[in-house]
Amino acid sequence: MPAVATAGEILTSSVRHADAHYDLTITARIDAPSDAVLHAITDYANLAAVNPDIEVSELLGVTGAGVSTVRTVIRVCILVFCKRVERLQRVTQPDAQTIDAEIIPEGSDFRSGFARWRLTSPTAVTTELQFTETFEPDFWVPPVIGPWLIQRKLVREVTETAGYIEAQQAAGRP
Repeated sequence: MPAVATAGEILTSSVRHADAHYDLTITARIDAPSDAVLHAITDYANLAAVNPDIEVSELLGVTGAGVSTVRTVIRVCILVFCKRVERLQRVTQPDAQTIDAEIIPEGSDFRSGFARWRLTSPTAVTTELQFTETFEPDFWVPPVIGPWLIQRKLVREVTETAGYIEAQQAAGRP
């Protein structure tokens, strides 16, 4: 059996739960230049390739001001129970290293939410990705183990995303 290389490096991760809100943060190092990372996470029609938990990803429109409306359907499993979760977001890019996404509750399985991806480049071929998100789901999450499961899922998703980006970079694709 060939050895499997570990993708990226998770530097920090945390999940806080208060009332019905969750606050997530994760920082990861990805062995790819920041323009390749930015391209992968803003290719809204192709996010299912970047993250296997995403079943559907659609760019529904872009305004003249550069605001994208993005719809995703994500398969979320808690223990043996799985649910398809829809998320409709208004996505902006305030600068070349930042992506902001605000959940639009109408059309989402969330009451509210905001996410930010921030990219920095410690070297020309390495990107540090800091992801922060706060959200309030409009579905039940087990209160005792929910934060632990969400953190575990977040770390897995970022690791898989880093692996995809690094593989694309190694193959010479942006």
